[in-house]
Amino acid sequence: MDPLSSDLRSALVDLLLSLADDKFFLGCRNSDWTGLGPMIEEDIAFSALAQDDIAHAKAIYEFTAELTGDDANRLAFGRTAGEYRCAQIVELPDEFDWAFAIVRQCFCDHFDELRIQRLAKSNVKPLAELADRMLAEERLAMGHSDSWVVRLARGTEESRGRVSKALAQLAPRAGELFEPTAGLAALEQAGVYPPLKHGMFEVWSIRVEELLQRANLSAEFVVPGGGFRGGRAGVHSEYFAPWLTEISEVYRVEPNAQW
Repeated sequence: MDPLSSDLRSALVDLLLSLADDKFFLGCRNSDWTGLGPMIEEDIAFSALAQDDIAHAKAIYEFTAELTGDDANRLAFGRTAGEYRCAQIVELPDEFDWAFAIVRQCFCDHFDELRIQRLAKSNVKPLAELADRMLAEERLAMGHSDSWVVRLARGTEESRGRVSKALAQLAPRAGELFEPTAGLAALEQAGVYPPLKHGMFEVWSIRVEELLQRANLSAEFVVPGGGFRGGRAGVHSEYFAPWLTEISEVYRVEPNAQW
């Protein structure tokens, strides 16, 4: 395609930052489980998947930095809180509740798989190639979280109660993922971010509801109204600013360090 106009470039940067920020902060949350998983095999698996999310975020930050002439490290660690585009659902501490961590991962994996699938069909060829390389890993992660939702629901009375509680806590917040970034419609029209045949929320909710039916669970999902301003607009939860300060401590001391 022709070089991106300034408006399309700005819109693409916002979209890519929403994806990278979601993955970066969710990966950081999940990395806290290293050494604390419910069994040794899962400890290794969940830690590896957290690393995958952080690696995907790094690749997207680097791509975005090439678009803007910025620095990938600054994008990851050096923005003000209001410049981050992650959805608030990834910011929430899981309090080391395994069911909470798994349900959130499941919601985000299904959403990210759809985003990456769309980017893999972008008419910005380098972006499509990057997304295509990420897609297989994203689908592996999605299968992992899906299997755990079913496993918890079909396990003990306690595990079923915990996953049901996590659904009740997180289902009302899942719609935050669908808050649009600025200029999204223009990206779709230009073929930079080709739309799905059916809407994102429709496809996502059908897939997640089918999974919940397999587990004999249920939940209601709603997309926030048009006046909603959340993480995509730089409005974050009470947990975000102090957490960002903690995560970016080394960068702010030595911004030229490599990660």
